[in-house]
Amino acid sequence: MERLQRLRADLEALFAGLSPREKVLVSAAAAATVAFVLFLVSLGVSRSVSAREARIEQKTLVLSQVGQLAQGYRRAQAERAVLEGKLGGPPVQLMSFVSQAGTRLGVPVNDLRPGQPGTPSSDKVTEDSVEVSLAKLDLPRLASLLGELERGPGIVKVRRLAVRGRSDDPAAVDVTLVVSTWQMKR
Repeated sequence: MERLQRLRADLEALFAGLSPREKVLVSAAAAATVAFVLFLVSLGVSRSVSAREARIEQKTLVLSQVGQLAQGYRRAQAERAVLEGKLGGPPVQLMSFVSQAGTRLGVPVNDLRPGQPGTPSSDKVTEDSVEVSLAKLDLPRLASLLGELERGPGIVKVRRLAVRGRSDDPAAVDVTLVVSTWQMKR
């Protein structure tokens, strides 16, 4: 502290010994130096603030992406729980279900054959399928039957659909479809 007071006293003595013109020039140079230093400090502070704002914005974006991913994960988990609930429910008697759905819609379902066992999707799930052949079926009733089958209990899906036109009735088609259901192994 004493050293700074001595330095200040020396500078005041030098300044007092200057002519008025030199005093003005030295004061102007000191003011310009102080202004330059203040400019550099404010430039550094503004760059630092801008960099921090950019990092904050980047982290906010990452957090919003994490929130979206978490929401998607929760939705996927809920869908998985619903599917597992359907898989674990009572087994669907596929042949009788397909026959009853056809009867409800007025579609004669007479040709039912057990399907070939599909490739197991996992060791915990088994697939049961039925091949159905339908003759002289119009397209609106086919669409109704497909919708009815897929809205059935458990997990029931139409895996394959082959439609052939008829030469004797252009409004009717012959249809072969494979309907499958899945169950948890017991």
